[in-house]
Amino acid sequence: MTSAPMDASPPLAPSAKEYYSLMRHELRTPLNAIIGYGEMLQEDARDYYLNEYQESLDQIVELGRELNISVQDLLGTPEIRETPESVDVNSLRQGVVARLTPPAENLLAVSTRLVLKADAENQSVVSSNLERVHTSAKRLLELVRQIENHRGYEWGDGADGSQKALDMVQQYQSYVSTQKSLDTGIQHNRISGGRILVVDDNEMNRSLLFDQLYRQGHTVEVVDNGMEAIQRLKEKDFDIVLLDVMMPVMDGIQTLEILKNDPDTRELPVIMLSAVDDMDKVVHCIELGADEYLPKPFERVLLRARIGAALEKKRLRDRERMYLEQIELEKKHSEELLRVILPEEIVTELRETNSVAPRRYEGVAVMFCDIVGFTPYCEANQPEDVVSYLQGLVEAYEDLAAKYKLEKIKTVGDAFMAAAGLLIPLENPVANCVRCGLDMLEATQRVAPHWEVRIGVHVGPVIAGVVGRKKYLFDLWGDTVNTAARVQSYGKPGTVYVSPEAWSQIERFGEGNSAGVAEIRGKRPMELFRVDGIRFSNY
Repeated sequence: MTSAPMDASPPLAPSAKEYYSLMRHELRTPLNAIIGYGEMLQEDARDYYLNEYQESLDQIVELGRELNISVQDLLGTPEIRETPESVDVNSLRQGVVARLTPPAENLLAVSTRLVLKADAENQSVVSSNLERVHTSAKRLLELVRQIENHRGYEWGDGADGSQKALDMVQQYQSYVSTQKSLDTGIQHNRISGGRILVVDDNEMNRSLLFDQLYRQGHTVEVVDNGMEAIQRLKEKDFDIVLLDVMMPVMDGIQTLEILKNDPDTRELPVIMLSAVDDMDKVVHCIELGADEYLPKPFERVLLRARIGAALEKKRLRDRERMYLEQIELEKKHSEELLRVILPEEIVTELRETNSVAPRRYEGVAVMFCDIVGFTPYCEANQPEDVVSYLQGLVEAYEDLAAKYKLEKIKTVGDAFMAAAGLLIPLENPVANCVRCGLDMLEATQRVAPHWEVRIGVHVGPVIAGVVGRKKYLFDLWGDTVNTAARVQSYGKPGTVYVSPEAWSQIERFGEGNSAGVAEIRGKRPMELFRVDGIRFSNY
């Protein structure tokens, strides 16, 4: 991802509104560090019993808060917000200098004294954070001196205005051409303490947020602009993004817009941070999808609460997504189970209508296969062996049924029932059943314990439907089913017997002969036919 070239034309001078907004931002940035690190130092002094530091640290925090209130009182008035052009800038500068200088000088003096004390006493627990407070106090006083000397904040003077202010406004207004759709490929893993990405161009702010969040038990990473943030989100998974509004390269508002337009980061909680309390920007960020907006300097307790709320929201979203994924998996699993016991067309109808209408089908070939002597075998052998052998044989039959486009209807004990021409149109359903039956005879001899089976086939109309509520069963009914079962029962082991109606459909290409007339219970005497093969492979 590359930056678009900057406009080479001279930058315009900041407007009055931009000038005051930038002034507030610049003054609050060091105040944010002073208050934040001051509060951490108070905590360290209590934890490590550094009582001699406590009073001075309390004074630092109190002065920081006092200065922050003064900045708001001086630069956040209704007049400045609504009609900034009408404000007398010289009077305002004088008021800022008069009110901020004494506490800022006092703050610098206290922090200097504490830095020297910590160095002399080798108090490494507090020395680094005291240095940060001291550096921020110097920066604050430097800003006040610039305002006093009319340097660094000029507005309305065109290209001759202060370059510092112009640079700041240009920095704030400069965007880069960035693709809206990013191939992030983020995997949304959940972590226990919270993984937070801090995006802020100010090194002191990044350091402060890192230290505060680390103390709260979070894993923290920092970057200094929006473009780096987007790249980091392509590489890693985070739970929250803390995003500064005013940054170079790519500002926080543009970064937020890109994140919320990307499906992979749309649900990622984003908390906006800014020393500029511009209500228009606050509203815009919320409209773009920001979860929270915190002004700098922020209260540690409030930051902790906002982080906790955002983490909880993220985890609830993750949990909801996980539940939805589980529901989809369970739904898929249920459909797979249904397909095991029901034909595909029936599953589709059941899913779409929550019921299956019974139908009458004409010209269906029904086949029964029964193991000879299965009951005595069960009594003489271990149950585990019986079921294992039967499982292997039924699996072989199922493969053959699929090969010849038969629908397996069910197994009843040791009997295997299937039908051809029921849901899949076939040119000659009887031929498919016979060829399948002949291969089943061979398969039976290959699968231990080499049982013998009888196979019977009949063709005619059937009624098909689904019965049951807790356990679905797709089944066939009618005289055709009963006759097929009778034909099988009168057959001889190791043979395929068919009824006269079935034989008439394969007589031209079937190899077999009459097996004689059988006295079938409940029916008139019926001539049965033994089939030994099919001469043409297309049947």
